[in-house]
Order: sequence, then structure tokens, then C-alpha cells
Amino acid sequence: MMKKLPAFSILLVLVLLAGCQETEMPEGKEVNSTVTTPLVASISSVGDLVAGKEIIIEASVKQGKEAIQEADEVLIEIRKSGSDERTMLGAKNIGEGKYQALHTFPDSGKYFVIAHVTKKGLHVMPEKEFVIEEHKLSETSAHPSSDFSIEFFNNRAKAGQKSDVEASIVLDGKPLTAANVSFEVWKEGSEESHFIKAIEKESGKYQNKVSFQEEGTYKIQVHVEKGELHEHQLQTIEVE
Repeated sequence: MMKKLPAFSILLVLVLLAGCQETEMPEGKEVNSTVTTPLVASISSVGDLVAGKEIIIEASVKQGKEAIQEADEVLIEIRKSGSDERTMLGAKNIGEGKYQALHTFPDSGKYFVIAHVTKKGLHVMPEKEFVIEEHKLSETSAHPSSDFSIEFFNNRAKAGQKSDVEASIVLDGKPLTAANVSFEVWKEGSEESHFIKAIEKESGKYQNKVSFQEEGTYKIQVHVEKGELHEHQLQTIEVE
């Protein structure tokens, strides 16, 4: 006849068996806990915020410290304060994590500009308030008989490389300082163009680097704005 084991003995055996079946985590092995770095985007503009004047709206996109070169989609949403109507613009990739769209605000007032940025399932929507001033027409030009000139310089341009571009601007015999200067670039025969904001490195001298994707003839329109002054000059360069 078999003897019955005490209940305490049975419980002890079960505890020992359970302990033997536990799997220990090998030393030095960590649990996989990948954390995705979030997208960060900011909105800026190039040009005077005046009704009836075309400006560049730019979204700069980064993930950590890395500029996002190829976002899946970047849209610019524009809505006037107090209105439900929205304008959606597709932004063009100009490189270095920057995406641009052209827009003319028809009326003065407060506007909300939102950039919708999507990349590999991540989405970010930065918002910025633009206050658009009324365009004031003067009876006479601010510079009716002014002597204005743009002297354009660029080094040897090669496809796939960045080329230095400079505009030296003179008004009434003096360097024009603190102006809003941009370079509009497009390949001859193309309907697409992009804008690059020029930086004033010296008094009246505005510079930046321009990338050309392929060989051919390119056009660069130099846009200059300061107060009521709005001038431009077209240049043609050959890219090898």
C-alpha cells in the first residue's frame, strides 16, 4: 500500500520544480528597446510680409541633429485668422533638409501657417503666425532717379557640386546693406525653380552656395528687396 505524502511535502516539490524551469537572462544581454528619434521642423520666410507680394515659405526638417534630405511629404497649410478656408501648398525639396513653397497673401491680417511633414510613419505639424501688412502705394517711387546696380559673380560651376554665388549691390553709389536678397535658380527649359536666401558677408555683398544637379544652362534671378525697393536681375551660367 502506498503512503500518502504530507501536503507540505507536495507543495515543496512543486516550488522546486517551478524554480528549475525559470530561465535566467544571460549576463550582458539587454532587452531590445529601440526609441525612434522624433522629427523636428521649423517654419521661416524669405521676403517682406506685405499683402500682394510673393514670398518664400520654408520648412526646415531634422531628426536629431540630422537634416532630413528625403521626407515622404511636406505640405504648407495657410489659414487666415477668423476664416475656415485653408490653402494647401506642396513644398519643394531644395536640399539640406529645407522645403520651400511660394505664396502671395492677398490681404493684410493675421495668418496661421502650418507645415505638415511626414517621413516613414512619423508626422510633425509646426505652426507659425504671420502678420501681413497692408501694401502702401506711394505716389512717387522711393528711388525715382536712383542709380541701382547688381554685379554678379560665380566660380566655375560643376554638376553635383556646390558653387559660390555672390551679388554685389550698389544704390546711389553706396553699398546697399541690410537688404533682403535671394537667388532664384532653375535649369533652362524647366518650369520648376527654387530660392536660396543670400547672406550679407560684407557691406553690400550677398553670398551663398548653389547646387546644380546636372550639366547644362541655368538661370539665376537675383531678387533684391528693401522697403519700397524691389529689383531683380537675370544671369545665365553654364554648368559643366
